[in-house]
Amino acid sequence: MKYNKWMLFKKLVFIIALFLLPGSQLLAQQAFFKVSGEIAFPKTGDLYIQLVTKEEFESDKDAGFGIIVAVGPEDIKKGRALFSFEGVPKGTYGIRCFQDVNGAGKMEKGMFGPKQPWGTYRPARPAFRAPRFDEVAFEVDKNVENIAIELK
Repeated sequence: MKYNKWMLFKKLVFIIALFLLPGSQLLAQQAFFKVSGEIAFPKTGDLYIQLVTKEEFESDKDAGFGIIVAVGPEDIKKGRALFSFEGVPKGTYGIRCFQDVNGAGKMEKGMFGPKQPWGTYRPARPAFRAPRFDEVAFEVDKNVENIAIELK
């Protein structure tokens, strides 16, 4: 009787392993990447940087990946600061950012657009409208480094 229970237990473990193995391989295949670069800015104030999906870009939702870079004295002297996003899944993204020159913690807009210095990766500054996602989008399927963004 013990032999039969042991065989049943081994079969059960084997069946469970068969169901769990494909899921664990999918998790192992899911890759995460780094997106990093440098932002040039004209004034003083913290930098708000978001790595956004198309949905987040088009809806102005907060991004799953967002950071605030506190601009220090050395950064102000250089007019540049580094940024980095770690653990980014494969996908299509855009980067939008602005410099919070008045400390309000949000992008303020006036009649003719943003009141604060702003920019995107893959610089798109069309006249009389905001950039579209396809104008700033890029693929993340490996580490993307040395991005250069200029806020104006």
